[in-house]
Amino acid sequence: MTSKSVRPYREPAGGWGALKALSDALLVQRVPVKGAATLRRMNQPQGFDCPGCAWPDPKHTSSFEFCENGGKAVAWEVTAKRCTPEFFAEHTVTELAGWSDYDLEMVGRLTHPMAYDAASDRYLPVGWDEAFQTIGSH
Repeated sequence: MTSKSVRPYREPAGGWGALKALSDALLVQRVPVKGAATLRRMNQPQGFDCPGCAWPDPKHTSSFEFCENGGKAVAWEVTAKRCTPEFFAEHTVTELAGWSDYDLEMVGRLTHPMAYDAASDRYLPVGWDEAFQTIGSH
Protein backbone atom coordinates (compact mmCIF):
# COMPACT_ATOMS: atom_id res chain seq x y z
CA MET A 1 0.00 0.00 0.00
CA THR A 2 1.49 3.32 -1.07
CA SER A 3 0.01 6.41 0.40
CA LYS A 4 -0.06 9.77 -1.31
CA SER A 5 -0.16 12.89 0.81
CA VAL A 6 -1.64 16.27 0.10
CA ARG A 7 1.08 18.79 -0.61
CA PRO A 8 1.33 22.31 -2.04
CA TYR A 9 1.25 22.41 -5.85
CA ARG A 10 2.55 25.54 -7.50
CA GLU A 11 2.59 24.45 -11.14
CA PRO A 12 0.07 25.46 -13.83
CA ALA A 13 -3.23 23.56 -13.78
CA GLY A 14 -2.75 22.58 -17.43
CA GLY A 15 0.02 22.18 -19.96
CA TRP A 16 2.83 19.65 -20.08
CA GLY A 17 2.77 18.91 -16.35
CA ALA A 18 -0.93 18.01 -16.49
CA LEU A 19 -0.34 15.88 -19.59
CA LYS A 20 2.48 14.01 -17.85
CA ALA A 21 0.37 13.47 -14.71
CA LEU A 22 -2.51 12.14 -16.80
CA SER A 23 -0.17 9.87 -18.77
CA ASP A 24 1.25 8.56 -15.51
CA ALA A 25 -2.28 7.86 -14.23
CA LEU A 26 -3.10 5.86 -17.38
CA LEU A 27 0.09 3.84 -16.93
CA VAL A 28 -0.57 3.19 -13.22
CA GLN A 29 -4.05 1.91 -14.12
CA ARG A 30 -2.48 -0.25 -16.88
CA VAL A 31 -4.66 1.30 -19.60
CA PRO A 32 -2.42 3.62 -21.66
CA VAL A 33 -4.03 2.79 -25.02
CA LYS A 34 -7.59 2.01 -23.90
CA GLY A 35 -7.58 5.02 -21.56
CA ALA A 36 -6.35 7.40 -24.26
CA ALA A 37 -9.01 6.10 -26.67
CA THR A 38 -11.68 6.58 -24.02
CA LEU A 39 -10.50 10.13 -23.29
CA ARG A 40 -10.92 11.02 -26.98
CA ARG A 41 -14.68 10.38 -26.56
CA MET A 42 -15.07 12.35 -23.33
CA ASN A 43 -17.14 15.56 -23.64
CA GLN A 44 -17.64 14.99 -27.36
CA PRO A 45 -20.99 15.20 -29.21
CA GLN A 46 -21.10 11.41 -29.76
CA GLY A 47 -19.25 10.56 -26.54
CA PHE A 48 -19.94 10.85 -22.82
CA ASP A 49 -19.78 13.61 -20.22
CA CYS A 50 -16.93 13.90 -17.76
CA PRO A 51 -17.74 11.80 -14.68
CA GLY A 52 -16.25 14.49 -12.45
CA CYS A 53 -17.98 17.64 -13.61
CA ALA A 54 -20.07 16.89 -16.74
CA TRP A 55 -18.20 19.75 -18.52
CA PRO A 56 -21.02 22.30 -18.68
CA ASP A 57 -20.06 23.74 -22.09
CA PRO A 58 -22.61 22.37 -24.60
CA LYS A 59 -20.62 23.61 -27.60
CA HIS A 60 -18.04 21.29 -29.22
CA THR A 61 -14.85 23.33 -29.65
CA SER A 62 -11.91 20.93 -29.32
CA SER A 63 -10.85 17.31 -29.49
CA PHE A 64 -9.53 17.61 -25.94
CA GLU A 65 -12.39 18.87 -23.79
CA PHE A 66 -11.28 17.70 -20.36
CA CYS A 67 -9.06 18.68 -17.48
CA GLU A 68 -6.40 16.66 -15.68
CA ASN A 69 -8.75 15.62 -12.87
CA GLY A 70 -11.48 14.55 -15.29
CA GLY A 71 -8.93 12.52 -17.22
CA LYS A 72 -7.76 10.84 -14.02
CA ALA A 73 -11.36 10.03 -13.07
CA VAL A 74 -11.76 8.25 -16.41
CA ALA A 75 -8.45 6.42 -15.91
CA TRP A 76 -9.73 5.11 -12.57
CA GLU A 77 -13.02 4.00 -14.15
CA VAL A 78 -11.41 2.10 -17.05
CA THR A 79 -8.62 0.64 -14.90
CA ALA A 80 -7.37 -2.87 -15.62
CA LYS A 81 -6.93 -3.42 -11.87
CA ARG A 82 -9.46 -5.76 -10.25
CA CYS A 83 -10.58 -6.11 -6.64
CA THR A 84 -11.56 -9.75 -6.14
CA PRO A 85 -13.17 -11.57 -3.22
CA GLU A 86 -9.66 -12.75 -2.26
CA PHE A 87 -8.77 -9.15 -1.43
CA PHE A 88 -11.63 -8.95 1.06
CA ALA A 89 -10.69 -12.33 2.54
CA GLU A 90 -7.31 -10.81 3.43
CA HIS A 91 -8.59 -7.52 4.94
CA THR A 92 -11.21 -6.71 7.55
CA VAL A 93 -13.51 -3.73 7.14
CA THR A 94 -11.99 -2.23 10.29
CA GLU A 95 -8.55 -2.40 8.67
CA LEU A 96 -9.79 -0.95 5.38
CA ALA A 97 -11.46 1.94 7.23
CA GLY A 98 -7.95 3.12 8.09
CA TRP A 99 -6.83 3.18 4.46
CA SER A 100 -6.85 6.43 2.50
CA ASP A 101 -9.35 6.98 -0.32
CA TYR A 102 -6.42 6.92 -2.74
CA ASP A 103 -5.16 3.54 -1.51
CA LEU A 104 -8.65 2.05 -1.71
CA GLU A 105 -9.09 3.42 -5.25
CA MET A 106 -5.79 1.87 -6.33
CA VAL A 107 -7.03 -1.65 -5.47
CA GLY A 108 -9.23 -1.60 -8.58
CA ARG A 109 -12.81 -2.30 -9.59
CA LEU A 110 -14.99 -4.85 -7.82
CA THR A 111 -15.47 -8.11 -9.71
CA HIS A 112 -18.27 -9.68 -7.62
CA PRO A 113 -21.22 -8.53 -5.55
CA MET A 114 -20.21 -8.45 -1.88
CA ALA A 115 -22.11 -8.14 1.40
CA TYR A 116 -20.86 -7.17 4.84
CA ASP A 117 -20.69 -9.97 7.41
CA ALA A 118 -20.59 -8.48 10.92
CA ALA A 119 -19.42 -11.72 12.52
CA SER A 120 -16.18 -11.76 10.51
CA ASP A 121 -15.95 -7.98 9.88
CA ARG A 122 -15.38 -8.77 6.21
CA TYR A 123 -17.14 -8.40 2.93
CA LEU A 124 -18.12 -11.82 1.60
CA PRO A 125 -19.11 -12.71 -1.96
CA VAL A 126 -22.83 -13.19 -2.65
CA GLY A 127 -24.68 -14.24 -5.79
CA TRP A 128 -26.20 -11.71 -8.14
CA ASP A 129 -29.75 -12.77 -7.28
CA GLU A 130 -29.11 -12.20 -3.57
CA ALA A 131 -27.44 -8.85 -4.30
CA PHE A 132 -30.40 -7.65 -6.38
CA GLN A 133 -32.90 -8.86 -3.77
CA THR A 134 -31.03 -6.99 -1.02
CA ILE A 135 -30.86 -3.83 -3.10
CA GLY A 136 -34.53 -4.14 -4.04
CA SER A 137 -35.59 -4.54 -0.42
CA HIS A 138 -34.02 -1.19 0.47
